[in-house]
Amino acid sequence: MKKNPEEIAEDYFGCNDRERAAFELGIKLGALFHQFVGAPVSSENIEVLERAIEKTTERQAFVKNAEVHIIPKGLERRTESVFHDYTTLSGDMLDATVEVDFKGINAKGRLKYVEELDYPLMYIEYIK
Repeated sequence: MKKNPEEIAEDYFGCNDRERAAFELGIKLGALFHQFVGAPVSSENIEVLERAIEKTTERQAFVKNAEVHIIPKGLERRTESVFHDYTTLSGDMLDATVEVDFKGINAKGRLKYVEELDYPLMYIEYIK
């Protein structure tokens, strides 16, 4: 019997299903961060950008849900000129959660700026 693509891919992973769920979650959070940091953002497009990040993240394999909030604190740093009125999205502006489901194992992670670390931290909230 011919294997489906998921079965073929599994042959490359030397881990159990729980570890694979954590791996998939980490990949999604990393992609979210690195794909969108630097995007132009203004008060007029915050909600549109939040939804765009959610929808593109949710299209990835195993993603069950994505929720993104852009903290507008960076908007006071925007550049104003006759050509543009925006700033670029930075890690300290993102607060995102992503849930993945891999073979019934649900993992939820978060990307959030942590003041004490002065760093946008990606972490696992739970694996069930």
